[in-house]
Amino acid sequence: MLKPKNFEHIGIVVSDMDRALRFYASHGLEVLRRRGEGRDAFAAVRLADAEMANAEMANAEMNVFCNPDRAYADDVQRVDHVCLCMNAATIDDLLVELRDAGIAVASGPVKRSDGFAVFVRDPDGLRIELLVKH
Repeated sequence: MLKPKNFEHIGIVVSDMDRALRFYASHGLEVLRRRGEGRDAFAAVRLADAEMANAEMANAEMNVFCNPDRAYADDVQRVDHVCLCMNAATIDDLLVELRDAGIAVASGPVKRSDGFAVFVRDPDGLRIELLVKH
């Protein structure tokens, strides 16, 4: 049965990475990692005081993608994707559950540092990343 364990992260698109990170830092988020500069830069942020946060959400991240062209396009969702950490033992088990539920895999599986993920789309086309951690 397809069942998420917890919310993992959300990905958003911004037009200016430095400006976005200053904004989120001023609202209690810390930069965990960053790569690249300017166009196509990436950063991951989360609550700066994770001990104060709800234990379920303390490690949830927001992935920030810099793409000025997409950030202002009228026909593009600024939310790049939402990630759910799934309650499956392996990525193969998750793939079987998705097949049995009639849910098509849009891409993946892809190897990540903390496990494997596949992407599906919700009824409105939003990318949903389903992660199975090691």
